[in-house]
Amino acid sequence: MKYLILILLIITPYIYCYSQETMIDSLVQNLDLVEGKEKVHLLNEIGKVYWGISTEKTLEYSNNALKLSRELKYLKGEAQSLNNIGVGYYYIGEYERSLDYFLRSLDLRKELGEKKDIVSSLNNIGIIYDDLNNFSKALEYYLASLDIYEELEDKNGVAISLHNIGVVYENQSNYNKALEYLLRALMYYQEIRDKKGEASSLGNIGIIYKDLSNYDKAIKYHLESLKISKEISDKIGIARALDNIGIIYDNLGDYDKAIDYYQQSLDIEQLIGDKQGVAGSYNNIGIIYDDRKDYEKALEYYFLSLDIYKETNDRNGIANTYNNIGVVLENQERFETSLEYHLNAMQIFEEIGHKKGYAASLNNIASVYLKIDNYEQAKIYFNRSLEVAEEIEIKDLIIEIYQKLSDLYTLENNYPDALKFYKLYSQVKDNIFTKEKFERIAGMQTAYEVEQLIQQQQQEIELLQKDNEIYRLEVEKHILNKWRLYSGLFLFLIMIAVIYYLYRIKYRANIKLEKQVEERTKDLKIINEQLKKEIAERKKIENQLIRSERLAGIGELAAGVAHEIRNPLGNISSSAQYCLSKYKLSKQVKQYLEIIMEDSERANSIIKGLLDFASPRELTLKTESIIEIVEGILNSVQARCLENNIKIIRDFTDNIPQISVDKKWLGRALLNLVVNAIQAMSQEGEIKISILNIPENDEIRIIILDTGSGISVKNLKRIFDPFFTTRADGVGLGLSLAHQIITDHKGSLYVESKLKQGTRVMINFPVLSRYDKGKE
Repeated sequence: MKYLILILLIITPYIYCYSQETMIDSLVQNLDLVEGKEKVHLLNEIGKVYWGISTEKTLEYSNNALKLSRELKYLKGEAQSLNNIGVGYYYIGEYERSLDYFLRSLDLRKELGEKKDIVSSLNNIGIIYDDLNNFSKALEYYLASLDIYEELEDKNGVAISLHNIGVVYENQSNYNKALEYLLRALMYYQEIRDKKGEASSLGNIGIIYKDLSNYDKAIKYHLESLKISKEISDKIGIARALDNIGIIYDNLGDYDKAIDYYQQSLDIEQLIGDKQGVAGSYNNIGIIYDDRKDYEKALEYYFLSLDIYKETNDRNGIANTYNNIGVVLENQERFETSLEYHLNAMQIFEEIGHKKGYAASLNNIASVYLKIDNYEQAKIYFNRSLEVAEEIEIKDLIIEIYQKLSDLYTLENNYPDALKFYKLYSQVKDNIFTKEKFERIAGMQTAYEVEQLIQQQQQEIELLQKDNEIYRLEVEKHILNKWRLYSGLFLFLIMIAVIYYLYRIKYRANIKLEKQVEERTKDLKIINEQLKKEIAERKKIENQLIRSERLAGIGELAAGVAHEIRNPLGNISSSAQYCLSKYKLSKQVKQYLEIIMEDSERANSIIKGLLDFASPRELTLKTESIIEIVEGILNSVQARCLENNIKIIRDFTDNIPQISVDKKWLGRALLNLVVNAIQAMSQEGEIKISILNIPENDEIRIIILDTGSGISVKNLKRIFDPFFTTRADGVGLGLSLAHQIITDHKGSLYVESKLKQGTRVMINFPVLSRYDKGKE
């Protein structure tokens, strides 16, 4: 029996190839029997059969179909021909030419309006952009594909699109979005019982958890992916899962297990001719030799990997390998060459938008500068790397940066900062690498190996049972009478009943266990969300308290200084005025005295602003028309706008309700904002004032939009801080006071700006139905 199975396994590929050739021969023979549109379809069908077998034949038959379609003005056949040609060029790595044909096919299919064909083209274009590392374009086409599949209620198509979108987000290091789409894809694959799709989604989810340093979850998903891939004999899936498990053991420092899994994966990838997989395995094995300090061996594997990535034009793979080579060269103290490789990697990662790779490259560059005692450059690159790593929550990298920053500050004898980063390093590391996590991972691995062993034994027992059963039946056919046959049949039925009974017990136990796991998972998710909300709320309150305390301190200081300066300033002004009125003075002396009076008035105005900012405001609230208040302010600045050739545009919607405000203080705040907009434009420009009614939020919204010089991102964070200004003659209280006044009115103030483009200020006020009417 076993030899029969082995023979079948050997001849099956030849049977498949023979059947393929027979089918192609049959299709080619039919070409002379058909004409017109039928011939177009047949040529395209032959071109499709040659996909992945012979690109030359695919292009030959598809181009013939294209030529005939255009002669017949048959748009559907032309669209399919263009699509087939695009697939042909894709298989030989000519992505730009492939993209051109796919786009032309999509235009025709949109003209024809057949949604199933349109969605096929959208997916093909998304795949090309994904391979070209143009992730934003890939997302655009995948999302469009998802919309159509959902409209068609095609669950298989929905699952594929969700999976593709999740992978793109994974490549962009947007792990929350990636998990969202991959988990949705997994649910669809499980619903339609697509085992290959299910295994692929499980593998990608495992990769995300690995990147987030959640190794127990990562290995759980990869083991499940490996199990399913083996069930369906998917060699590529098996190789990918083995690779991913090896990576996790590498991260955990178990190098023997890691290299064992990598070698298993490499053997399969070489057997099936998977170049990308072979390159990845070479890279992974190189990392192990690097960790073991066998640098020459590591470089040997890295350069093997790099050759394949360059051959397949995989920029992400090239950049990763550059980084790995740079690390080895750094370990060999070949620092100048190491920097070259890391800088090349950083540039590629930045170009393709791969944040994790970009952060890793920055960290590697900083490490080289640290080793050559260039501490300032090292700090610059470490801080840039830490900023990106914290943004995308890469805990492994954050731990490494904390440790290296601690070492750097120690070398500089800056022990407080060294201690601070060492504490951060210890805290994050302890949270990830605990003994419990190692035990849980080891337990899952052991359980999986035992399960595989049991399955193997069961398969051998079943084969023996089948052999024995066949032999017994053959013997009984000749020697047993019908009564013994009945007895055997009766025993067989009992065995079936027992097996079914055991199966039912196991099935019920599994259902019960799944429910318990689901309930526990749901409870943990609820607790996790509650903790996140509580942390966010506490941080918000803490920031508000810090700002309030700082403003209060600044206010007290400003009030004290203002009172101390005001009286002497009054004496100076009065003395100058008295001298001008009582004495005959020379023209030059009079000019000096007039300058003293003008500057005294300006200083007095600044002091008044300080007192307004520092003094508590008692609002006298009355029901007012916001339009009238705004019109009054615009009239007051009209002359100044005309002088500077600034145009004011009013955009007031109808039915603006009245609101409860203190007209004087609110007018002061709005005036400050309008004056700021005017000052942002040296000569010529445009200010647009919009007043909108937002009934769904029970609010009135004022928008002030100018075409001025704009505000930098750095300064935008500080515009509401007291005394912050970018003008030489400014005090820096206008926006801070405006923000306080609007907040006192229970309103909100938001500012958006871009340099050399202008600034947009948005103010929201509650209408009377939400405000405390008792204060009127």
